[in-house]
Amino acid sequence: MKYSVHNVFLMLALCCVCSLSCMATDSVSRNFLVHGDKLLLQWPPFPQAPRILYIGEIINPADIGDTLSWFSRTMNSLFGTDNRSQTMVRPYGVFSDKNRVYITDPGFGCVHIFDTRERSYFSFEDANEGYLLAPIGITVDKDGYIYVADSLLKKILVFDTQGKYIRQIGSADLLQRPSGITLKDNNLYVVDTLGHRVLVFSKENGKLLFSFGKHGSDDGNFNYPTNIFVSRQNLIYVTDSMNFRVQIFDQNGKFLSNFGKLGDGSGDLSKPKGIAVDSDGNIYLVDAHFDNVQIFNEKGNLLLVFGSSGNKEGEFALPAGIFIDEDDRIYVADSYNQRIQVFQYLKEKKEVIEK
Repeated sequence: MKYSVHNVFLMLALCCVCSLSCMATDSVSRNFLVHGDKLLLQWPPFPQAPRILYIGEIINPADIGDTLSWFSRTMNSLFGTDNRSQTMVRPYGVFSDKNRVYITDPGFGCVHIFDTRERSYFSFEDANEGYLLAPIGITVDKDGYIYVADSLLKKILVFDTQGKYIRQIGSADLLQRPSGITLKDNNLYVVDTLGHRVLVFSKENGKLLFSFGKHGSDDGNFNYPTNIFVSRQNLIYVTDSMNFRVQIFDQNGKFLSNFGKLGDGSGDLSKPKGIAVDSDGNIYLVDAHFDNVQIFNEKGNLLLVFGSSGNKEGEFALPAGIFIDEDDRIYVADSYNQRIQVFQYLKEKKEVIEK
């Protein structure tokens, strides 16, 4: 099943379902929820109430209804035109603003943009007088300007809505290996993996405001951090990858708490990467070794795991980045399956008792 606006509306409609009694009963033996004549992959497994639903995948423009013209297909066939508009090689970072899905692809050295409203696609690679080399982190501001962290160029590049280069933030003097980035208000938060710290820049003028963290394992220090997310409550979540934990800070970079440890048990971590938080404050952490997404509460207690190794629906191969939009739609960069998988978080139904 491919990703489309119609699929999204279908998933959101399920939030209004009153009980499982109007769905399937004993006819389902796998992790599927029955809705009409469709089987929808769910976690936890049936007959438990669904919390995560699989919506679909984005692999190429056809998944959003965009197709090449007969002329373009002919020219590609005759002259071997670059085929990057048709697929992704190694998607890593992902961001969505409801209408568009933005994806960094260090395998191709470009950024893919799928516009689900216009059903169109384009990509860009030009970065001033050169090209993107290793685009990793990506975020977009309210005006549609695109911010891309290139770990080899050692800077953040800013592009307009059509992918035209505008300016840069940071440089090799400040950044050793920028990776995860995110925006909150007018601040741009950048994870410097080799610098073992987080740097905070002004979005407006690119000025470094402050930084926090250094190499180490104590509270507030990092060992090759990779990804970052700032919640609606202005809490900063950082994947401290080689310390095998998540660290949480306030908006000023003051350490608050952490959770996680190396292991292969329930709730343990092996190769943590992408991190995001839903509207209920649940923390989603991608583990590239376990090929899954683990969901924790704010205290670091494991709530649910979805995904496993493979290439089918809901399965992953070295997943990387994750993003959760305002509607609790979950986008996971399934890197070695060369796709983005899309899921939906369903809030727990609250009973209203009228007096």
